[in-house]
Amino acid sequence: MKNFKYILRLTLTLLIITAVVAGLLGLVNYLTEDKIDELTRQKAETAMQEVLPAQNYEPMETSTDGITEAYRADGLGYVVRVSTNGFGGAIDMMVGIDAEGKVCGVSIISHSETASLGANCVREDFRAQFVGADSALAVSKDGGTIDALTGATVTSRAVTNGVDLALAFVKEVG
Repeated sequence: MKNFKYILRLTLTLLIITAVVAGLLGLVNYLTEDKIDELTRQKAETAMQEVLPAQNYEPMETSTDGITEAYRADGLGYVVRVSTNGFGGAIDMMVGIDAEGKVCGVSIISHSETASLGANCVREDFRAQFVGADSALAVSKDGGTIDALTGATVTSRAVTNGVDLALAFVKEVG
């Protein structure tokens, strides 16, 4: 009987601690949710300006899986927000495509790739490989022209597939 009381007391103590910590985490999430959403929105706007600078971005209808947003950029081209799955999870990126149908920029908004491997997808030298592309792309391991990041072929393929998806969308609507 003594053993049962000890186990019950220990279980209730752990339950109370877990409930308090879960409540605190929920409270912090609630308090910071608006700020996180605002920072994500600002980062997306900055990415739009980075990939295709324009004064005005007109929202477009999107029904393609993987494309979360699309905009016409003052007759200069299109900006397409794409979400693809990399090694560590979703890669949220913005792709700029000029009026001629060529990629003019790629910006990674967020990712959860492995540090020093897949996280290198944000490097300028990697993203610059896509600029000027106007047809289907593939990493060099798959017979394409995009040099994959060392040790991060899955991430490289995900970014390449995202750019391909944006190109296909623009060809379809443009």
